[in-house]
Amino acid sequence: MKPSVSIVIPVFNVEKYLKKCLDSLSAQTLREIEIIVVDDGSTDGSLAVARECARGDARIQVIHQENRGVSGARNTGLDAASGDYIGFVDPDDWVEAGMYEALHTRARQDESDFCACDYSLVYEDGVGTHSVLGLRDGKWNLAEYGLDKLWNEKKFAAVIWNKIYRRSLIEQHGLRFESTKKVFSEDVLFNLFFLRHAVTASSVGTSYYHYFQMREGSIMNSIKPDHLKRELFLVDRFSDYYATYPNPEVSERMMFRLFFERIQNSCMYNLDRRGRVSHTWRELREAKQHKHFTRSMRTAASDSEIWLPMRGFAGIAGRGMLLPAACYIHAFGLASRMKKKWRGRGESKRSKASSIQSAQ
Repeated sequence: MKPSVSIVIPVFNVEKYLKKCLDSLSAQTLREIEIIVVDDGSTDGSLAVARECARGDARIQVIHQENRGVSGARNTGLDAASGDYIGFVDPDDWVEAGMYEALHTRARQDESDFCACDYSLVYEDGVGTHSVLGLRDGKWNLAEYGLDKLWNEKKFAAVIWNKIYRRSLIEQHGLRFESTKKVFSEDVLFNLFFLRHAVTASSVGTSYYHYFQMREGSIMNSIKPDHLKRELFLVDRFSDYYATYPNPEVSERMMFRLFFERIQNSCMYNLDRRGRVSHTWRELREAKQHKHFTRSMRTAASDSEIWLPMRGFAGIAGRGMLLPAACYIHAFGLASRMKKKWRGRGESKRSKASSIQSAQ
């Protein structure tokens, strides 16, 4: 029987986490699925774990390849997939048993090109955040709603693992993931490519996906070289791909916001990983050479939908005061870390008090 949903899991050195992920997929109430595990040249026991799980569930297909990066692994999974819809799961995350049944039922009901659910953040200490996106059950015609509005609201923007995508649309337009050697946020770019062709979107409000955070050495927590270069590559690829979009005002609004967000992300990355104002200043000078820098920053500075502190950063940078802009973003980052530290202490005290009370 042809699967309703193909689920692609790119795997690299996640032996400790993989079984929990695959067990959560095997437990799906939607039984008509195929689970495609692409081991991307793991050097630990990940491949053995995947093969052991496959022996207990015939729907699990294990593919082993030389290391090509997460995009290469996902592309291999796309090539092997046969379901009506495609889903992606990261190997150190896990999902609720009803996730793919809920997404598939809603997508079929609405004849949607993609359907998303909400998700939860889960940290190693057990503390987490539920319903990150605040999604509700809904359906959108993208042309009527406005593709730029949908994108800029960030409900359906960055991540790929809380969604299912119509596979025929992916294949019709030859959509694949860009190499992470060229682009930092390959999932953002994939979503932008897919949205270029989508007509209808749906959502379910339940948090079915558990996004595990702060694993040492994970994709999100490792140092990436040429970060800014890869962020700007994303903007240029978007510009090229949307060059013939029938509503240039919409694509322009998306592009200006996208450029600002890539610069903001690069600055925050420098703050988190390197911590030097001089490095951020140098990258802002490099980014200023891009043709979209000044207009994107000035547009962001007057955009009421952008958080006020970030509008302040955009305004300073847009006036060409790059050293003050670098100092501003670092001061903001320091204040945010201090606030998070004190909030974490408060949550820890409340959790401890709750545990004592429960024990009594």
